[in-house]
Amino acid sequence: MGFDMFSISLCTALVVVVAGVQFVLDTVLRRDTGAGRIWSLAFIAAILTTVTYLAWVASGEAGIAIAIGNAAFVVGTGCLWVGSRSYNGRALAVSAWIVAGAAIATFLAALLAGPDGGDWAGALVMFVSLAVLAALGSIESRRSGMGRSGSTIPLTLVLGVQAVFYVARSIVFVVVGPEDEFFVTWFGSVTTSFLTMILTIVAVVSMSVLRAGQSRLRGRGDSTTLLMDANGLYDDESFETLFSDLTRRAAAFSERIAVIAVRLDDLPQIATAFGSVEAQDIARAWHVGARRYAPTSAIVGHAGTTSVVVALQPSSIGDARRVASRIHRRLLDDFGTIGTSVVPVLGVGIAVSDIAGYDSDALLVAANDAAIRSASSPDASVMIAGAV
Repeated sequence: MGFDMFSISLCTALVVVVAGVQFVLDTVLRRDTGAGRIWSLAFIAAILTTVTYLAWVASGEAGIAIAIGNAAFVVGTGCLWVGSRSYNGRALAVSAWIVAGAAIATFLAALLAGPDGGDWAGALVMFVSLAVLAALGSIESRRSGMGRSGSTIPLTLVLGVQAVFYVARSIVFVVVGPEDEFFVTWFGSVTTSFLTMILTIVAVVSMSVLRAGQSRLRGRGDSTTLLMDANGLYDDESFETLFSDLTRRAAAFSERIAVIAVRLDDLPQIATAFGSVEAQDIARAWHVGARRYAPTSAIVGHAGTTSVVVALQPSSIGDARRVASRIHRRLLDDFGTIGTSVVPVLGVGIAVSDIAGYDSDALLVAANDAAIRSASSPDASVMIAGAV
């Protein structure tokens, strides 16, 4: 079955223009940044490609239209790769220069071939550029933030299929030439147009879904969700993430870090002896009070079910001890005023980087151990880990 090349080119242009305009308008309405804008450039380049190719087919004359169309095709595929790098939070300067260099080389290859180059002027340079850039984009889409999203798989397949197709097209182009029946049937303009329409539709859907979920990842390759309970305390994992980051930054400048563990071990026994309501009242006073009496700049979170931990940057070890003593004293006052039948045993321990170093896990363990000793000691309300 034969196909009219102009009709096929018109259909391809219609699909690409509609998909491209939809994506670009969505980008503008969302006031998108980063990857969305770069992917929009890819669709703008794709629209330019189809328009120039349509003009070439309509006029029947090669030349500048092919040169512009080929270069725009390379820019469009390259922007899919660069946009993926932006989504993953990677540096863009080198990749942008690679795309620009490939586009310029493709443009010059077609232009310098002159009238003798015909319809396939500079085609091999374009084929190789498209194969390389599509392969790079497919690989990038499986890394970092994009790689963790199932919505990326269609885009990976689109770029992977494009890379394989243009590798095969390059080989067949060199071996048998563009006039051979095998090339025309399997790698000619009609086949490529149908493939372009299918891949464009799949790509625009995939990237639209990715962009819709990018609010959590905007500008970052790796993201972390921090969870805080109703009392304003971070959960275990969130606290560990924040505290680990704090210790790394403090270590770089030799700044003092302290962590205070406020430990309450006997809630299960209180629940058994006096009821769950009483235990819940004590637990709430413990959680709310630890946060209220900690410095406003401190990070407060859970460390298991028996400890609330407070990370801070005290001016001295004595300053850390004063904060811990204040928390201990005021929590005991709160326990005495909430009307419960029992006052729980509270242990407060401190670990400071001057003594325990800057390993966040080691600091937490040291503070917790000191809190255990504090709870069992009749003489000390607050203990400092490692202090003589």
